Parts: sequence; structure tokens; C-alpha cells
Amino acid sequence: MKSRIACIGSATQDIFVKTPEIHFRKSKTRKGIDLCLKLGKKFDIEEIHFDFGGGALNTSMGFKKMGFDAYTVISLGNDSIAKKIEMLLKIEKINLVEVRSEKETGFSVIFRKPKGDRTIMTYRGANNEWDEKKMQWDKLKKMNWIYLSSFGTNSGFLEKIALFCKKNKIKLVFNPGASQRKIGLEKLKNVVKNCYAIILNKEETCEWTKKNNELDAMRELNEMGTKIVVLTDGRKGSIAFNGKKFFRQKAFDVERKDVTGAGDAFSVGFISALDRKKPIPYALKWGTASACSVITKIGAHNGLLSFEKVEKFVKKCEKK
Repeated sequence: MKSRIACIGSATQDIFVKTPEIHFRKSKTRKGIDLCLKLGKKFDIEEIHFDFGGGALNTSMGFKKMGFDAYTVISLGNDSIAKKIEMLLKIEKINLVEVRSEKETGFSVIFRKPKGDRTIMTYRGANNEWDEKKMQWDKLKKMNWIYLSSFGTNSGFLEKIALFCKKNKIKLVFNPGASQRKIGLEKLKNVVKNCYAIILNKEETCEWTKKNNELDAMRELNEMGTKIVVLTDGRKGSIAFNGKKFFRQKAFDVERKDVTGAGDAFSVGFISALDRKKPIPYALKWGTASACSVITKIGAHNGLLSFEKVEKFVKKCEKK
């Protein structure tokens, strides 16, 4: 019997734009690189690509490919974008559990840079307008897993989801977005306590725990109750900690076209391996393969791998 997973989070219409008129320079006021466009000028678009994204949408599509009975739990408006997302989910045979909003459905414009880097401008809209009273809890009781990612909410709602998972013996995976991390670790301690796994990148992990060292940050989350803490670090690979041992995995060498959705794809591969009773080092390889496959394509889910293809991708990369 297929495992059932519900992905709770955001859904957006994505427009990917590439133009030679965009310039990049080292920021004079803060860390990192600034994206620059000349003020008052019209500029031509060299490439454009329309797609859909958002943490819940990306991961539910990934888990479906991996053989799960996948559900996506999202807040949509009453507009044309919502209808397109509903049609996509119907085509992909993903179950929709929706929370309707008066706001417009989420929307993103993504400026692509060579070698896969990008800058994203997002209108969150319905993704920040959740009404927990409209949640279809009865449908979620049958899940084996719940994957909780970024959407506009409060600590009380997140805690309610965590306690719901505990009561119904559902494995909870948490990939907190910026608005959720902003709530603070102390206020989310009952969520962290009940997580089977937390997946974050290096900067997010240190920022959230207020630790300078990423390994100390991972230890803290584990000591708070999370069984497995996973940290991704781009080209440097990933680390997982289960309270006893740190496991490391290097990134695979692939041609990067667009890094959008890489984190979501990693989560899909990692959790899919655990669901199939694979050990953590194996799960890190599946997560890495899934992420590396996605960044070779434009869009957050065009490179997603099936269960049959993920192992072939790992073997191919390890032979290089």
C-alpha cells in the first residue's frame, strides 16, 4: 500500500525571466550581490518561462513521482491562477485539500542569472491568508506523513498541526520559511519537539537557533526533540544528525540552470528514502540526487525524479 503524505504550505504562479539588461554587482550596503536595472528604461526579455511553484505544490508533485499518495494543502484565491493550479493537480493526480481566501493566489517573478542563481519577487496573497477553521482535518488523519513548509501563520496554528500529528501518529517533517522562523524558536518549541525531521539550509539553521556553528545548531534542535535534523549547504552538500552521529554527503557535479525548487526536491528525495526504510546516508544521496536533477532544468519541478530514476541518477553521478 502506498504511503500517504500531505504537503502543507504555499502555491504560486511563477514567471522566469532572463534579460541581458540585468547587471550584478557586489553590494555596497549589505552582504551579497545586488541585482541592478537602469531606472526609466524599457528592456527586452531574452527568455521567459511560465510555471507553478511554492513549497507545498513542489513537494506534493515530487512525492507523487516517488510513488506516494500525495495531497497538497494550500490556500487559493478565486481567480484564474487558482483554476490553473487546480487543473495541474488534477492532471498530476494529486489530491487537493484547499483553504479558500479572499486574496489573490500567490504569484512570483523570478530573475534568472547565469549558472542557476536567481532573485525572486513574490506576492504571497492567499498564502498568507489561512483560516485554520477551514482546515479539513478529517482528510489529514489518514496520512503517514505531513510535510509542513512556508506559509503565513502563527505559532498556535503550527502547534495545533504538530499536536495533531502526535495524536494521530503521523510523522511530521518541518521546513520552516522565513515568516515561521521569525516567530522564534522558543515559541515553536512544541512544534520542534514533535518533529520527526527538520530540514533547513545552513544560514537558516544558524539564524533560527542563534548559533554561530551549524553543528551546535543541529544539536540544539535534536535536543529539543526532533529525531533527525538535516542541513543543506548548496554546492558543499548536506549534513544529517540523528542525536548520535553526523552524516555528510557531497553535492553532485551537474550543470546548473536554475536553483529554484532545489531545497524542496532535496526534501522529497530524503523523506522518500526514509519512507522506504533506507538508512540516513542513503537518504542524503536520494535528496542530493533529487535536488541536483531539478537544478539542471528551468522551473521548480521539471527535473523531479521518480523512484526508478533516483538510484540511476546517484550511480551516474558517483561514477564521474
